[in-house]
Amino acid sequence: MAKKESGIQFLARLGSRPSLTGIQPKIFGEEGPQAKDVIELYGGEGTGKTEFLVHLICKCILPEHWNNIPLNGQSAGVIFIDTDYKFSILRLVAVMEKYVLDRVNVNMNDAVTNSDGVESLISECLKKLHVLRCSSSEQLVVTLHDLENLICNQSSVSVIMIDSISSFYWIDKLNGGESTQAQESGMKYATEILSKLVNTYNLTVIATKAAVYKKKGQSECFDGDEKAHSKQLINQDLELSHAEFMCKPWQRLVSHRLILVKDYKDGNQDQLFVIGGDCAQGNQSFGICESGINFL
Repeated sequence: MAKKESGIQFLARLGSRPSLTGIQPKIFGEEGPQAKDVIELYGGEGTGKTEFLVHLICKCILPEHWNNIPLNGQSAGVIFIDTDYKFSILRLVAVMEKYVLDRVNVNMNDAVTNSDGVESLISECLKKLHVLRCSSSEQLVVTLHDLENLICNQSSVSVIMIDSISSFYWIDKLNGGESTQAQESGMKYATEILSKLVNTYNLTVIATKAAVYKKKGQSECFDGDEKAHSKQLINQDLELSHAEFMCKPWQRLVSHRLILVKDYKDGNQDQLFVIGGDCAQGNQSFGICESGINFL
């Protein structure tokens, strides 16, 4: 017997949700990520993946304008699934506060510089953010399965972010023994549920994936001189650094991939990174500062 659909589910499925147009033109172009896009952020440890998500959350949940000041936000709801336990709400608030104050200063609007006004804006915007934490692939499956009610009741939700989709790779590999099917079963179930949510409710997914393996043929370069390897990649196709290890269903679900690497510049002690990929507008260098991501 087919499962009956409630009126709320029907409206949530067919109704329009806030678009992500213009959330980061240097990466996604003017059109921005589209509904049903599944974007993978791939990179090694310390390449700015979580910070990039914090930057995107800020641009998603802030409004387009506030007190006649352009903030270039989308007023879009975000479901953030934290599996690495790296996400800090305090860091997000600090980034949002600095971002808003910078826009206020640019527009020279002294009428809204009081801290209470900015604090009220941020508090209101944070209502659009739903943070969930998972410590195993089983919890991830259950969490994704229960998201439908939240998505139905929150028509502003446009994007699901996962940091990271590969967190339980080694645990699942150990628990699955010699059977590849058993090792990948949790991730396959999670991917199936995620695919259904994306296609039913026209959502966008942005998920980080750690560089668990080194790509064949590049091991010597990694082990010998990581800085030289990074410099070489900055001027090449960053896809060359990608090594696939996730299950086939996840590989098929991904529509775009962004690669992040460290940027080593001679004599520069700043923390710099490079991001590129099939949906990026060329390789882009950026730094991480008080107001979040700063593209150079």
